[in-house]
Amino acid sequence: MQGSNSKQNKAINLRLVLSQIVTEGPISRVEISRNTHLTKQTITNMVDQLLAVGLINELGVKKEGSVGKPSQMLMLNKAAAYTLAFKVAENEIEVGIFCLDGACLNQLAMPYHTDELIKQSCFLVDTLLTASQITKSQILGVGLTFTYAQQPSIEKYQFGKAMQSKLSDALHLPVALETTAAACAAYQMLFGEAKRLHSFVYVHIGDTIDAAIVNDRKVLLGQNGLTGAIGELFVTPETNGDTAELGRLNDFASLHSLKTFFGHEPQSPSELTRNVMLNSAKLEQWLDNAAEPMRIAIHTLESLLNCQTIIIGSDLNSEFLERFIKKLRPFIPSISQFGERQVVRLIKSPDTEQIALKGAATLPLHAALNNVNMQTLHLKPAATATDIQALIYNLSINE
Repeated sequence: MQGSNSKQNKAINLRLVLSQIVTEGPISRVEISRNTHLTKQTITNMVDQLLAVGLINELGVKKEGSVGKPSQMLMLNKAAAYTLAFKVAENEIEVGIFCLDGACLNQLAMPYHTDELIKQSCFLVDTLLTASQITKSQILGVGLTFTYAQQPSIEKYQFGKAMQSKLSDALHLPVALETTAAACAAYQMLFGEAKRLHSFVYVHIGDTIDAAIVNDRKVLLGQNGLTGAIGELFVTPETNGDTAELGRLNDFASLHSLKTFFGHEPQSPSELTRNVMLNSAKLEQWLDNAAEPMRIAIHTLESLLNCQTIIIGSDLNSEFLERFIKKLRPFIPSISQFGERQVVRLIKSPDTEQIALKGAATLPLHAALNNVNMQTLHLKPAATATDIQALIYNLSINE
């Protein structure tokens, strides 16, 4: 991605330089210039502003070629600020406090009542801040995602937007809202399996199955901020006896279908994991039914997008996901087999149990890296912003 050397594009250039440091660091100013085509002076100005608020550090030196003086290396300062992550499940809310590099410091979970959700959220935040000896002024922002399927996608998104606004007002912090798949994709781009990829799809097996489509290192938001609802794909010609609709991927391979298969009742991901793993034979039956619809969905994604790879994660544990992926092989032949491949067709997300919360924690920093990502953010007034918030969210960049 290239920047612009005109003064009007200072915010764009700042985000571009910050993105380079976050994803490529340690990196020198010379390397940033080579990657972005920005002038040395423009990069110096941007780096100086990031250093002034403590968001990045200079460390060590690197010799650039056979001539010239060594270059200072630049790195994200993971302790410059912290983020809060909210994952709202069917009957449980989970909140964590994270360093800027996605490392979790502390987390709490509790059942919630919808009409008390904001109050309970604030209680969890206050408890975490006190336990971690961190003040609210040290928080960059909040990441918010929902992992349950009680409502259709658009209604869930609208409820999420309302909570995003209320949470921002209650906490006096910026709040970024994304689907769980998009949040996980953001984490993978910044700190995970996709740091060197420019196009991939992240598939998340939650109460519904959603995907984040990443092209040119940007998550496609779609209309109303929604895209990638691959659980709505028809994967079988058989019709439902009650609705006369064709079979959707969600009907076979989502965690909602898993709960139904085991006898549906409100369960947190940890409760569902425990119950499912205690009945291995019954899980094997569900996996047998779910595998072919998921194979069809993967083939569809590859055929339409021809992405570098597909990364798959889940709200359940690594053992569940490993057993599911094993059932998917051999994959259906697709256009992804043609041409030279640098990565395998399907990657299991590491740290499966934590990936959704880690993804949410990444959203405040991810939002700052380009104008598209900024659309996910609900900002508080500039007058109450910290220096780091004001700088990277372009609330007040000094000329």
